Amino acid sequence: MMPQDYMHAASPAARAIAGFGGWVLIVFCIAAAIVWLLLVRLAMRYDDGNFTEHAPAEDDQGRSWILIGGLAIPAVVFLTFFGLMFAPMASTAHQHGDHPADIRVVGRQWWFEAVYQGARLDQWVHVPTELHIPVGKPVDIELETRDVIHSFWIPKLQGKVDLVPGRVNHVRIMADVPGTYRGECAEFCGVQHAHMRIDIVAEPPDFYTAWLARQRAPADEPEASDAVHGREVFLSAACAACHTIRGTGAAGTVGPDLTHVGGRARIAGGSFDNNAANLAAWITDAQSMKPGAQMPSMRQLSGPDLRALVAYLQSLR
Repeated sequence: MMPQDYMHAASPAARAIAGFGGWVLIVFCIAAAIVWLLLVRLAMRYDDGNFTEHAPAEDDQGRSWILIGGLAIPAVVFLTFFGLMFAPMASTAHQHGDHPADIRVVGRQWWFEAVYQGARLDQWVHVPTELHIPVGKPVDIELETRDVIHSFWIPKLQGKVDLVPGRVNHVRIMADVPGTYRGECAEFCGVQHAHMRIDIVAEPPDFYTAWLARQRAPADEPEASDAVHGREVFLSAACAACHTIRGTGAAGTVGPDLTHVGGRARIAGGSFDNNAANLAAWITDAQSMKPGAQMPSMRQLSGPDLRALVAYLQSLR
């Protein structure tokens, strides 16, 4: 996992933002140093606990410094950075053409869903919490939300772009080197806003093509006896009403697509590692792990049924 540090960018757009942010930081530090020096100078003008008497000319000089230091200099600095800001904005802006976007990202409370479109509807792939892209190639993304305002932000790859109800926004991202980049929702969207994450997995183009072909395939038939029983539990319980597993009768659209859930690194909107313990805990008591999530707690499952269900879900790769 790459550190979530926008100052060490991994794409041209993020480098433009980081360069501009670096100059802003330098000027801020200089301004802070000047302010502290002026405060020290002011403190040293005390005489036995009282301000020294000043002549009218000195008062006029003080008013001049207020106008210069408190109005003129900040205005010049602000207008200068306002003008310089257009350069990184131009490098990060993306105007989509007539061609369709490569990927659609949908914001939900509280998880991101990546939709890879295909020539036919049965080739569309819905992947929650992960966004796979080929290294070194620009990827055009449509951004939309199904509920409230969210914001899509991958600090090392791109600036933040809002997901606004009733509107489709666009962004272009590219990764220079392979790796997993952490993305966040950067717009407060409810109680679990802080736990709405997405991993951007940048991999060589051949690996990306193979991954996408695998994702478009239906779920494998379970072979182990506990996984076979787990599929029966999944289809007979409430799971199938909310989730989809292609190749089975489960076609719910409320929750994430689970066709290949066993191959994902994280669950619950990127909040927890995808392992047997976390998966079992998420199924039985999701509300204690992520209060407010739409996933209901399934405490009615028996121990053997729960273990079988977890085995089945982990087999879906």
